[in-house]
Amino acid sequence: MLLSASMSPVRAASSEAELARLYEFVESGYRQRTLPMRLRVAVSRRVRSLLGVSSPEPYEIDRASAPDPMAAVYLPNAADFFVPVTWCRNVSLFGFGPGAFDAWEATARQIAATPDVAASDTVLARFLERFVPTTAAERLFVDPARDASPGSKLHDISALDTMYFWPWATAVRRWPAKAPEELRLRSHGPVGERIVELEVWRLKRLVASVKENGYRPRRVDGIRGQLLAANGEMRFLIKSGFHRVAVLAALGHDEVPVRFANGFQRLKTLDQLPTWPLVREGVFTPREAELVVERLFTEDGSLMAARLGFEPHPAGEAPPPAPRERPVPQPVG
Repeated sequence: MLLSASMSPVRAASSEAELARLYEFVESGYRQRTLPMRLRVAVSRRVRSLLGVSSPEPYEIDRASAPDPMAAVYLPNAADFFVPVTWCRNVSLFGFGPGAFDAWEATARQIAATPDVAASDTVLARFLERFVPTTAAERLFVDPARDASPGSKLHDISALDTMYFWPWATAVRRWPAKAPEELRLRSHGPVGERIVELEVWRLKRLVASVKENGYRPRRVDGIRGQLLAANGEMRFLIKSGFHRVAVLAALGHDEVPVRFANGFQRLKTLDQLPTWPLVREGVFTPREAELVVERLFTEDGSLMAARLGFEPHPAGEAPPPAPRERPVPQPVG
């Protein structure tokens, strides 16, 4: 489960243009943009320009008027609301904010302090070398031998061949054949050097943007997910915008603006467990599914950080610096 990758030959760092193309390839679901696809995009942009249709602009989210999370569940239309960073989870073993550990957040803190840090020198690079689960059980639990039953299917499912999945997922998703092994963006190792470069590049861009302008998402993107309630507590399960949460937590924000993800149930509760698809299919036993939920409330990454040789997010850090004031245009003449 905890491995140390051997050193590979030093490779020249990718250029900004190469990383931008790699980002496009990975985010498109590993689809190469063919000439017809590029032409369609170019024509679409030209038509939008002729019609005067502009791209969605970043906007300020009004904290004072935002509904509380439970009220947002029952609103008929999508609304921005705020959740504590400590509620946010991307996987079961790691969390965000003071006292917790997440390798992407720790790397964003590195970048904030040393913007030109090399990708190979980041916490993320070391984390992806050290945390290399081989089974789904090792990916889900701190102590898989204890938490997953001896005959559990989770011991037989490869962590390398499957994407991260929860008990309420509709299926165990496997990596598509078109996704090159060295370019698979996993939440753990092993990953290729170019993916480490890409992830650090993304974090550097986000850190610089938030420090310069504050966090101002566009309405078409942002942090999206769903709520999980159990035993009087809440978690926000991230569907998209994970890098944004990592950067905001790294820069000292104690809460983040979010929306519910389209196409997903807004609120999950433990009493729904018998109906969850992967429980019904026997991938998780009811007890294993209950333990996954329990770990989301009792694990924050600090235990795994200690095992892997990392420090959690320090408590009591100063709040983030205010974004620079934007110059006010002055009239001419």
